[in-house]
Amino acid sequence: MLQFTGQPRDSIMNRYLPHSGSNGEMATVRGGLALVILLTGSISSFAQQGASTSRIDAVTLSSGGLAEIHRSAAIDGSTSLSIDIPLGHADDFLKTLVIHDPSGRVGAVTLDGLSPVEETFRRLPFSPEQMGSLPSLAASLQGIRVRASSGGRTIEGAVLGVGSHDILQGDMPRQEHVLSVLADSGEIEVLPLGTDANLSILDRNMRDKLREAAEVSGRGRTDDIRTVAIELAGEGSREIGLTYLAPAPIWKTAYRLVTGSEGAARLQAWAVVENATGEDWDDVSLTLSSGAPVTLAQHLHQRYWHDRPEIPVTAGTTTPPRPDSFGAKTTAGGSGGGGQSLIRRSVAPAPMAEPAMEAADMAYFEPAAPDNTAVAQEGLTTATYRLPSAIDLPAGRTVSMAFIDKEIPAERISLFQPERGETHPIAALFLENDTGTSLPPGLLTVYDEADGYVGDAQLTGLPAGESRMASFAADRKVQVTAETQSQDSVEQVTIVDGNLRATRFSRRVTTYSIDGAPDAARTVIIEHPRDEGWQFSSEALDSDTPTHHRLRAEIPAGGSARVTAVSERRESEVYALLDTNADMVIHWSGMATNPETAAKLDNLAKLKRQEAESRNAVEEIRRNIEHASENQARIRENLGSVPPDSSLGQRYLRMLEEEENAIGELSERLSTAETTLRERHRKVTDFIRSL
Repeated sequence: MLQFTGQPRDSIMNRYLPHSGSNGEMATVRGGLALVILLTGSISSFAQQGASTSRIDAVTLSSGGLAEIHRSAAIDGSTSLSIDIPLGHADDFLKTLVIHDPSGRVGAVTLDGLSPVEETFRRLPFSPEQMGSLPSLAASLQGIRVRASSGGRTIEGAVLGVGSHDILQGDMPRQEHVLSVLADSGEIEVLPLGTDANLSILDRNMRDKLREAAEVSGRGRTDDIRTVAIELAGEGSREIGLTYLAPAPIWKTAYRLVTGSEGAARLQAWAVVENATGEDWDDVSLTLSSGAPVTLAQHLHQRYWHDRPEIPVTAGTTTPPRPDSFGAKTTAGGSGGGGQSLIRRSVAPAPMAEPAMEAADMAYFEPAAPDNTAVAQEGLTTATYRLPSAIDLPAGRTVSMAFIDKEIPAERISLFQPERGETHPIAALFLENDTGTSLPPGLLTVYDEADGYVGDAQLTGLPAGESRMASFAADRKVQVTAETQSQDSVEQVTIVDGNLRATRFSRRVTTYSIDGAPDAARTVIIEHPRDEGWQFSSEALDSDTPTHHRLRAEIPAGGSARVTAVSERRESEVYALLDTNADMVIHWSGMATNPETAAKLDNLAKLKRQEAESRNAVEEIRRNIEHASENQARIRENLGSVPPDSSLGQRYLRMLEEEENAIGELSERLSTAETTLRERHRKVTDFIRSL
């Protein structure tokens, strides 16, 4: 039996938690207005009773925005393993869960739906709001046997309902609720429900439903968490593992690079990691994964209903059945040779004019070695960095730690990019990744041993064995200007199978004039834009990328240099000689370098011109015939409007006769002109065939 009373909420929470009555069935809770809160006091122990727990052992953070979580648990026999996960992780949990139980079997995985409160109360006669008020709850229990006490009276029977009416309490009106029940004797008894009202539910089934509703309603107050129950069958004590994916903030990389003067630089990579799993990481092994995985999401925790067409009920019928991103390739004669390093180690920058720093001051910028350097491993599509020591990170906290500390080849250069529209190049570092593992994308903070901080650069990712340029500041001591000259000419004109084929040659020469820094030597790299279909050549060509040719020039202190880039292209134009006019043929005759071809084109131009004259003559005669026919029609119309025997009628008759004679003469001329045109066209065709 479950009892509810009308005592104040605070005293109830402190004094009357649910407990067993003398018969083992009755649980008394005082304070009907705080019903939902009081009934959930034992939710945690009820939900977790008999369930095994687990802990996070390892986490792998992916650059694709997912965390691969590894858990372990010690279980004995057949049991249920419970895990609390954020509601937003439920879809990925259902999509990716893998259970490792070498000597057991996996049963069902269950968890509450998206709206467990609504689902629970959909099959109950009362609502969450009614549970918070004793009169409202009693009114919803129609037909349920209860025992109620108030004002020293007690009634028992099946609930008929709860009415209300206004009464005066002193000078203040208030609403009084009255409970009506059907007693076993058949009599209807009523009881005003005062502040001391006590209600006992005698129906065991309804008590269980009310207890379940209170528990679910309590969990609904923290609706962002779902408890997942995993049924495991087996015998004996054993260790099991769980692996699943959860949404996670993308881990970030921040690099520190300290340059020296010997063609190398000290590179440290720091990872910025956030624990957004909703659970503390205690002694967790952390692995960072860099790559570009395909990550897909699906709302497996949502409900989808199939829309079916509604068919009317009929009889006797059947139902109808969507920065520097490229590695450079060295060229023949370039600095790298066949797959060798692109970094020039032999050229060291000249000493700066300023006094050198003391050794102790220079060592200030040398970073300390990290305590937890990651173990790197290169995979087919990703690189992973596993920290050798476990970490502790409370939920919601952020940690930054160094996971790479290497010395890599680095060459300081001045990078000139013509498309920027500036005359000063950019100070950059030509970095080669010889660590054996791909470096993830990230920002690069550049320090110099002598000058300290000199700028920031963006590293878009550096595969193992490749080189990238990291630009970090403007080099205003160096100036580069560019001048381009173009040349277009026709190299050859030939006639093949009645077609004129012209080969056009285009040449662009770009000259880069470099004025070096007055106080130090510079290695200048010019990124000349690459044009598809053009052949490129330059004595300074060092390497190629899919978008640019890289030209290298070594400029001594106070010196200058000129770098020339040549782009050439040959393209053919084809014209059908039969369709070209005389003027076009004359044009290509003047462009032809072969005298015989020029003479043939001159003769063809003469024939083309004669054919054009005949065509014009035919068109002229046809226009005259059309004009005479129009005159005939006008004269006939006028003749029909006057008497034929009149002088005007006789005049129209003479005019009609004259036009008829003119048309006859023009027709004869047209026949002769058309014959001439056909003959001249045949000569053009035969001449073209003979070429």
